[in-house]
Amino acid sequence: MPSIMIVEDDPAVRDILEIALEREGMDVRAVGDGEQALESFHAGGALDLILLDIMLPDIDGITLCQEFRRSSDVPIIMLTAREGERNVVVGLEVGADDYVTKPASPAEVVSRVRANLRRRRMDARNANVQYEFPGLTVDLSRRQVWSGGSRVDLTATEFEILAFLAAHPGWVRSREQIMQQLWDGDFYGDVRAVDVHVQRVRKKIEPDRKNPRYIQTVRGIGYKFAES
Repeated sequence: MPSIMIVEDDPAVRDILEIALEREGMDVRAVGDGEQALESFHAGGALDLILLDIMLPDIDGITLCQEFRRSSDVPIIMLTAREGERNVVVGLEVGADDYVTKPASPAEVVSRVRANLRRRRMDARNANVQYEFPGLTVDLSRRQVWSGGSRVDLTATEFEILAFLAAHPGWVRSREQIMQQLWDGDFYGDVRAVDVHVQRVRKKIEPDRKNPRYIQTVRGIGYKFAES
């Protein structure tokens, strides 16, 4: 049974999402503020996904996301108001995997959660698969990346983007193709989120981010992994 934590200060929204996810057979922890979220997170028990509201009364969602990322790569979906575009970008930059704009239908949120869980299950099929490049190793079975001999920590979405591009060096992938691959056709958001994720991956694996060696931009289309 997948374990989901909802961090949302609006009781009505929190209750609706909790009921919707429980109807899908998920184990839900629902909390109303940042302190409760941290307490639940550190209390133990594996989480499969976190739904995290950006605007909270005590500790904001951006700060919480940073705290979660210090010890976990659990997928994080931000919940944000329509006027919070800047917050969305910051959330992605600090390690969130995706966002849903409120008011969002329970069906949309459930669909996005399902897509994340499918991605996790697909990882089990990649046992003993490893991509080797000069100075870079992408180990699908262990979900580990090594760059220049050092272990690199990527979020779930960052890892999926790198693995998707590295699987076929030289193939050009549009932003739409990348997001549809990540969310198994259930992507509703802004494809510009790809750019933020790619920037974060480059920051972690590229020897020189201004002259990327691995993930290269194809102007007007998207990205490709270098052929050599």
